[in-house]
Amino acid sequence: MSSPEGKKIRKISRGVLDYLVTSLPPETLLQLYTEETRGKFVCRVVLQRALSPVAQHIVVRLNSTGGSFPVSGIQVWSKVKPEKIWQELQMWAILNSVNSGDQMVSLTPEFQTGLRACLCCLDASPWQPVTPVQIALIERETGEHVGAVTPEDLERYTQSRWDSVLHFLVGSTGQQEPPSAVVSFLLQTGLMQPDPEFLGAEDEAPLVITEKGYDFMLQDNHQQVWHFVVQYLQSLEAHEKGPRLVQENLLLLICLSFARVGEAYLTSSLSKDGRVMVKDLALFGLLYTKKVGKNITLFYPTRVAMQLMGNDDAHDARGSALWALSSKALDTALAHPTPHDSSHLAIIVQTNFQLCAYTTSELHVNMLGLFCDIGTIRRLPNIVFMSVTRDSVKSAFAMGIQARQILRFLEKHAHPNLRSTGGGGSSVPTNVVDQIWLWDRERVRVQFTEVYQHQCLMPGEYAAVEEFARDRDGSMWSSERRQQIFLDYGQVENVQTFVRQWRAKMAEAAICRS
Repeated sequence: MSSPEGKKIRKISRGVLDYLVTSLPPETLLQLYTEETRGKFVCRVVLQRALSPVAQHIVVRLNSTGGSFPVSGIQVWSKVKPEKIWQELQMWAILNSVNSGDQMVSLTPEFQTGLRACLCCLDASPWQPVTPVQIALIERETGEHVGAVTPEDLERYTQSRWDSVLHFLVGSTGQQEPPSAVVSFLLQTGLMQPDPEFLGAEDEAPLVITEKGYDFMLQDNHQQVWHFVVQYLQSLEAHEKGPRLVQENLLLLICLSFARVGEAYLTSSLSKDGRVMVKDLALFGLLYTKKVGKNITLFYPTRVAMQLMGNDDAHDARGSALWALSSKALDTALAHPTPHDSSHLAIIVQTNFQLCAYTTSELHVNMLGLFCDIGTIRRLPNIVFMSVTRDSVKSAFAMGIQARQILRFLEKHAHPNLRSTGGGGSSVPTNVVDQIWLWDRERVRVQFTEVYQHQCLMPGEYAAVEEFARDRDGSMWSSERRQQIFLDYGQVENVQTFVRQWRAKMAEAAICRS
């Protein structure tokens, strides 16, 4: 088996790790491994978060044996078929090509160099966080108060960024328009389009949401941010220095995954291109930046930045910690004695199809109105009641929203008490889940096929035409008593040609008999 060569076919990625193997050639991966100061962190993230436990075991053993080892010896290390391990490691440009006749397996020099630096490095993060002593010195030097930024503050900041995007998607009035870079993204990715029904000049047409935009709107924040990041990477590829800028951005994103939420870092520790990218990523809610004085800028990674690797979930320690940050911010908002924060949404779906949403945001009401009955809405200061009905769900289907998207949205925004007591099951009642799927299947219970009605006129014509059409899967329905055959429109021309030839043949035979 040989390693893939050239540019890989671009597939849909779910995070940075997926992007590395689906959208980049192996040569770029090797360059990332050998980057002077940050390559060791690329090797660390691949080793810890991308490889299977068996592959990790083999890589570390290979490194301890000098980077190469006989194939027969490696087969003793694990019960897993070695071909699967070779394929996984070659996908990440970790192993040199392995053929059936090879006696030795060896690590690529680039990865081996980066791995050795990784194993010898004790730094938990590529950048040193700003300590309280440094903060005090900065405040004394600039005469400005820096202030503490808590993880809850960062949660609200990220949510506010996306609230402005979602308000723009649904066309909310009285809201500030997002930055032009975000609007450009919405157009380039097909989430919005100029109103096709606008009668004026095309460049003056207002933007309206598309079916793809509805799917985007009902996704998690970190999934939405990743769409933006992919678009940002593609825009860098079109630049004159595209490959170098893409590598710099990927290195920055990988290094962010080793930072800590709520800690401050100096932009002066970044490269020149990195400082520009920090400003761009702040537009997406990945980072929070704070300028102190004229020359000092601090940046704070958010929880969403930690989740961009694409493989963190609530089942591992890191994913649990990140999930806890989101839950803590939501719990704080819900426990406050008076409604004060509109950036969170907590939903309880009852078995009678009534939906209770703890929110003070008009945006959330508009989003729920996509698949709930607006006519049943009732409001309290911090809670909204709606009902999920057949007509409201069918209207959502007509807009291009799917049943899985509705259920995913309800589960992702479930009230914390439902998440903690769910026992691993869905936070949406079973009867509601089943009914939404049944409403979805109503759309495919009957399939409409355009047909052509053929009326048989001569004795024996029905049997001959029916057999001819059935052999070509063109007979949709037929009645011998009525002498009628309903034909699929795709086979009409062939059947009519056959009928003309058959009738001519029967007429000729009748003349001969007479």
